[in-house]
Amino acid sequence: MKPILVLLIFCIAISNGFTQKKARDFKVTSTDRKTIELYKDYLNQGKVVLLKIFFVDCPPCNDIAPQVSALYKKYGSGTKKVEFIELSNKDWDSDPAVIGYKLQYDLPFPSVSKEGGSVQAAALYSDNFYGPFFGTPTFAVIRPDGNVQYDPRGFNKNETIALLDTALAQALRSIPGPPADTIIKPPIDTIKPPKDTIKPPQDTIKPPPPPKDTIKPVTPKVDTIKLVGKLSYQTTNLGLVKMKLTWNNTDYNFSTDITGNFKVNLLDSGRHVESAILTLDYNQAYNNEVSAVDLLFIQKHILGIQRFSDYKQLLAADANLDGDISAVDLVELKKLILGIYEKLPKAPSIYFVWKSPNNFIRNLIDPISYTDLKSLSGQRLDLEVVKVGNVN
Repeated sequence: MKPILVLLIFCIAISNGFTQKKARDFKVTSTDRKTIELYKDYLNQGKVVLLKIFFVDCPPCNDIAPQVSALYKKYGSGTKKVEFIELSNKDWDSDPAVIGYKLQYDLPFPSVSKEGGSVQAAALYSDNFYGPFFGTPTFAVIRPDGNVQYDPRGFNKNETIALLDTALAQALRSIPGPPADTIIKPPIDTIKPPKDTIKPPQDTIKPPPPPKDTIKPVTPKVDTIKLVGKLSYQTTNLGLVKMKLTWNNTDYNFSTDITGNFKVNLLDSGRHVESAILTLDYNQAYNNEVSAVDLLFIQKHILGIQRFSDYKQLLAADANLDGDISAVDLVELKKLILGIYEKLPKAPSIYFVWKSPNNFIRNLIDPISYTDLKSLSGQRLDLEVVKVGNVN
């Protein structure tokens, strides 16, 4: 009797393992203040969703973030049939903290903090309903029909990314095309006119082609990308700063005026659409505006006494450029203040940050993509200076 009972339990377990559980719906508000619903905005639109559960100070989440960013770009950066959504499962991850994390690792997909309802939404996918929850980061690939492939996880981050890549590719292949009876074919004219109405063509001799020297070459259409903006540091506009934008092997040199404003026109033929590199002739000494007061603020943040509320503080406090704020950053900045360091070994003295048209925070350390250049035309490219170490 006992072996039969064991076999029955085993069969039930296998049966449950093959039961496909549907995705639970949620409604949240992303860090760029957009309300999103899983089914309404993505699954019902025929999109595959990669759901990521994380939190800002999670070391494995920081470690795998660059590969997640690359995978998102591989699948079209949200412009095709795949979208990524990340949900923080910690009630101390505010909007500024999550924005700082996105900025650090170039993660331009919808992200949700506790302020947008992420903790409640993440709980729907971390209660062992879909399988054991082993902590962050946890991923789920959700197909348009709601079927969930839960937690593709390898022995290291590279294996995990490879499994996610495979799961996304399989999910895309599972999307059915339109039924055969719904495919509209162009009408075929099978009605022939009566024989007595068919008239021979009046002139069947075609005129000779014009001489080659009379054929005018087609001039490719050239468009203009117009970039306008302002450079500022805290509340001060930075005037007369030289700037250079390198794009398609061409250097565009310009500068801010006395009030910090700038503008530049780029010729765009639609060809050779490479990313652009924008450099500014502006810098500050590493120890400028960095003091023991900043160390005190960073220490309070680490201890949870008074957490930073602005993504620029989070970026400024990361003195060793590891995506985390810890005692190591305090040690690095203390060496800078005491004169042991002339400059920080890993981090620059300043960053230039800007908001893309879809309200994603970007770091000028990275190239500006052609898509962003086109979308910025006629919009604002306002650049803010963030001084590393200065958090107060």
